[in-house]
Amino acid sequence: MLVKFDFSRKQYEIPKEFSLMALIEITEDGRCFSLIELPYLDEFNATWLRLPEHERDDIEAEINRRLDELVNSPDPNWGTITNTSIEGGKPNTITGIRGDWGGTPFQRIYDVCGYHEEVAGMFYGNVWKRVIINRDETWYGIRPDPTFPRRGIELLGKTYFLPDRA
Repeated sequence: MLVKFDFSRKQYEIPKEFSLMALIEITEDGRCFSLIELPYLDEFNATWLRLPEHERDDIEAEINRRLDELVNSPDPNWGTITNTSIEGGKPNTITGIRGDWGGTPFQRIYDVCGYHEEVAGMFYGNVWKRVIINRDETWYGIRPDPTFPRRGIELLGKTYFLPDRA
């Protein structure tokens, strides 16, 4: 049995047994594979474990808060779709500046990545992936190019969604 859905002007068919996995990655050519652990975990941990446990917990809690909000109240136009570029570029609740992580749990990602925006952005995406892998829902991750062609939107980050609620 297959789970069928449309995304980014393509139709995908995912084997039903994949729906029991934590994260289903969809390649640009439509192939699917499941992830139960973050790829390159040792490399990820070389940076991640430099943060104190309470800071890692704060970062994960904020990502989970955002995902819980999305799952519990899907956007009327977008459903349960999120993108790491959108999330990382949201206005700071303290300064109002888009993409400013100052005063948020994400600031520590920027710090531990040597104040390098691109490296911090890629690492931020891997933290999101790690959190999603550890959630109860089965999320799907895809990086189509362009991201949302019908809406003329192209993003660098990975897009995650729940197909039964997208």
